[in-house]
Amino acid sequence: MGLENTFYSAWDCESLGQRHLLQDEYRNAFEIDRDRIIHSTAFRRLQSKTQVYVTGQSDQYRTRLTHSIEVAQIGRSLVNYLNRRSDFLTPSYQIDSALVEAACLAHDLGNPPIGHKGESRLNELMDPWGGFEGNAQSLRILTDIVRGDTRGISKGGMQPTRALLDAVLKYKIVGKDNTKSGAKFLYPEQREVLTWVHDDADLDKKSQQGVQIRSIECSIMDLADDIAYTTSDLFDGVKQSVLTAEQVRNYWEEEQVSVSDTLKTDLDEVLEGRFPMSRFVAGIIGRWITSVHLVELPEPFMQVPRYGYTLSMENSAQLELQALRALNYKLIYNSDYVKLPESAGVSILEELFTYYRDAVLEKRPVLKDLALPRGVTGEKDIAVKMRHVCDWISGMTDNYAIRLHSRLKA
Repeated sequence: MGLENTFYSAWDCESLGQRHLLQDEYRNAFEIDRDRIIHSTAFRRLQSKTQVYVTGQSDQYRTRLTHSIEVAQIGRSLVNYLNRRSDFLTPSYQIDSALVEAACLAHDLGNPPIGHKGESRLNELMDPWGGFEGNAQSLRILTDIVRGDTRGISKGGMQPTRALLDAVLKYKIVGKDNTKSGAKFLYPEQREVLTWVHDDADLDKKSQQGVQIRSIECSIMDLADDIAYTTSDLFDGVKQSVLTAEQVRNYWEEEQVSVSDTLKTDLDEVLEGRFPMSRFVAGIIGRWITSVHLVELPEPFMQVPRYGYTLSMENSAQLELQALRALNYKLIYNSDYVKLPESAGVSILEELFTYYRDAVLEKRPVLKDLALPRGVTGEKDIAVKMRHVCDWISGMTDNYAIRLHSRLKA
């Protein structure tokens, strides 16, 4: 990558493992990151993984794939807005939109079938062998699995750049036991990758103390994710008639939510069918994006521009985002429409995991159609075997897991 954009250095663009590129390669390092993610099997599998509503209930709502595309679009819009409006940025010193897009497209690669409930149950099942965490699994896919199921830092998976891995690394605590809740961690074997990204001796201590260490690209990706799932989960809930105007009015009143009357009125009109949901969502996303600005930090982590800034959102927009997110949790995520099929899906996931776990630990024979995943049979270390089993289960689409389970029960 050329250094015309001085926001990034050669160190940011260095790849994990050697890239073999065309002599006249026209893309910058981050555009290559993005393109490799889009063309990966892991990305394609997101088309049949649950976002909130288990796939198969309807053809209209989001999957992990469409969600990731929407996150990338919002992420690009945030970058474009900041690059054009922030006094800190110039045409030769700005945030790379392809890098943010790549991080947004990659952020959910590691999520298993059956959404967040599937993730939490898989974490419990994998507890003896280091647990399971979606963000850690996304990192594993980028560094170990994409482009050939390779393992080890010398191989580098898809040879991602340092800045991309940094943008995906929302959480930097290594080991499930080092967290307070047993969630949001990296696998112990990922420390070598983390050290390559962040060669900071105090990183563990800072992370465990709750210090949030994120590059500006990671912060943009995270905000884009918040905006995307808050609006789209609400959108899909309205379209599937999970919400009613009366429910929402009662919620505002009972919870005494501090949010503008304009938002309440606008949403009420949507639920009463007097205003299109698509226009409501488009308007609110635009308003939230233009409420964001950069704040310069006095002492950037590692003294690199990517850590020189953080995001700030206007208070009114922040309150709206928080209010709609809380509404989703109360009225949508806890509804029978979401919870009942989700519960059935988690049971399927658990039975599949148990089948493969017992085949590994007790050396039980397996059915021809349910053979052990690649990488398990030739491996002696049980923890490594189980990590491969976890890769296999978490990589399944909802539909594939259901079909495999039906063979198990035949």
